[in-house]
Amino acid sequence: MKKGIFLPMVVAVLAAIVYAMIVSNAEKKLNASKNLKSVFVTLRDIKEREVIKRDFIRPIQIPAAFLQKDAFTYTTDADFKAIENAIARIQIPKGNQISKYAVTSLSPDAGLSSKIPVQMRGYMISVPISTASMIKPDDNVDILLTFEATMKNGSHQKVAVTLLQNVKVLGVGTDLGQGLDARAASAMKEKDSDAAAYSDNSTLALSLSPRDAQYLALAQAEGEISVILRSHGDVNNYLMEIATFEKLFN
Repeated sequence: MKKGIFLPMVVAVLAAIVYAMIVSNAEKKLNASKNLKSVFVTLRDIKEREVIKRDFIRPIQIPAAFLQKDAFTYTTDADFKAIENAIARIQIPKGNQISKYAVTSLSPDAGLSSKIPVQMRGYMISVPISTASMIKPDDNVDILLTFEATMKNGSHQKVAVTLLQNVKVLGVGTDLGQGLDARAASAMKEKDSDAAAYSDNSTLALSLSPRDAQYLALAQAEGEISVILRSHGDVNNYLMEIATFEKLFN
């Protein structure tokens, strides 16, 4: 074969191979773009150890080729539950997919601080187990103080005052409102039962302002604290008079 014919043929074959590779790559990309997956992404930056709320995330469709490993995918609204109230193990920037590695379940191991609102404090108070068993995380309570007061006439008598109203409960014992499955809930209940064998009290974690936390600490040193459960729909603060035995029997 003449050199003048051979060289153009080689060039033509190479051009055909390159063209075929380009077409094949384009077809793969086209097929990948048609194969879409719904995946959860963040609507804003989520800080490390922040509790993930439903309005922090949304599902979007992306080509399957761009789906990150272990990313939370979306099929129905029930899939939101896999991420809601989870704790960000690391910072997740806005627009990123959420991988299973990046989050952990809300639990005492994750720390109570994840549930404390900004500029508030988590105050631990000991209450009888019988009281704690009737209160759940995210309930609202009032705090009463009973103490011996010196009256104007110099006499001493017990009085009760409503010290704080509409206080949010962050946690009860090891229950932080994490929405456990049946197996995990049973394990946590068994753990709390073991702890109850050594004590008649449990712990309430309350969300208080720094000022209210100081006054509650002072009140605990002065008298007896009682926790009063409120209705979920009742968020008003009421003007409460000091209760005395004199007023009670008159």
